Amino acid sequence: MKSLKLSVSAFAIAFAMGGAAHAFELPKIPSLGGSSSGTSVNAAEVMKNTRNSLLSFTNAEIGLAAALGGYTELAAQQELLKGLKAGDAAANKDDLQTLVTIHESASKEINAKVAANDKLDAAQKKQAGQSMVEYVKGLISSKKTVSSLQDLAKNPASLGFDAGTVLYAAKEMPSVIAGGASSTSSLVKYLTANGVDTSEAKNLASDLGK
Repeated sequence: MKSLKLSVSAFAIAFAMGGAAHAFELPKIPSLGGSSSGTSVNAAEVMKNTRNSLLSFTNAEIGLAAALGGYTELAAQQELLKGLKAGDAAANKDDLQTLVTIHESASKEINAKVAANDKLDAAQKKQAGQSMVEYVKGLISSKKTVSSLQDLAKNPASLGFDAGTVLYAAKEMPSVIAGGASSTSSLVKYLTANGVDTSEAKNLASDLGK
């Protein structure tokens, strides 16, 4: 009888210990790895870099356009730029579309001003010189995003909610950069002829071909 009682007691203790162990077992933490998660984070970072670079470039274009005499939509577009997210804020397609639209408008006006070959006063020269440096910096920064954008766009199914933004940027950024690069030489030539110090912009522009 003693043997039976000992067996029952041992079983009860074992069961209780097993239950306690199960009760205090740490929950399993889901893996943070995996291609889809990694791709999503990567896409978000690439898009933030793209938006920030394009914002810098577009701001510089607006600065140049203002220095060269401005245009009708300039003030409204300046306000739009102030309202756009920057830094670590997530990028979205709407903001990129706004930036591309402003770029196209400012670029058209800048090219028209250069073609008109108007003379610049002292204040215009100062602002144009500063904006030209930022223009080239923004252009170089934007160019560096294209390779990553095109790599991401090869597999849109893996991008989830980022797909539309990435595909739009991958389509638009090459033409933005090509247009900006093509205008750089004529801008530098025009500004130099007006007595603007373009030496820093010219040195920076040597990286555009790399």
